[in-house]
Amino acid sequence: MKFQIKNLKQLLHSVQQNNIDEIHIYSNTLKLSINKSLNLLNNTKNTIKTIGNTYHPKIKKKNYKKQIKENNTNILNSPETYFTIISPMVGTFYCSPAPNEPPFVKLYDIVKKQQTVCIIEAMKLMNEIESEIYGEIVEILVKDGEIIDCGQALMRVKPLST
Repeated sequence: MKFQIKNLKQLLHSVQQNNIDEIHIYSNTLKLSINKSLNLLNNTKNTIKTIGNTYHPKIKKKNYKKQIKENNTNILNSPETYFTIISPMVGTFYCSPAPNEPPFVKLYDIVKKQQTVCIIEAMKLMNEIESEIYGEIVEILVKDGEIIDCGQALMRVKPLST
């Protein structure tokens, strides 16, 4: 079973509705931790880590299981944690301040704390969304002009030390 964005939306909605402060979900392919009570620079920390199981047809069945175990061990031991910038409202996502202007951030850009990373238009008001940490944009999860929901993941930021 693949974990999709709609599943994440439902989970985040349930966490919020049921006043859950912390939840950890583990499977063979996913490690998900949500902690609303952990206060890091006065912000909520949400981390998602995907564990890769890729099939290699040249590896025999016995070696395949061994290879998966080695890959998972290497990934679990890696210290990579990503902060997810989440939409605080329903609206339209814009990556630039105007149609013919450059985007606020691009993939692999370094962002500072409180730097504007995008705009969400809601009820004809433009709301600037800021980065909560200093880091590198490693993934942009939505497209320019896309309608987004409250709680939807917008970008992933890899924290960097200052």
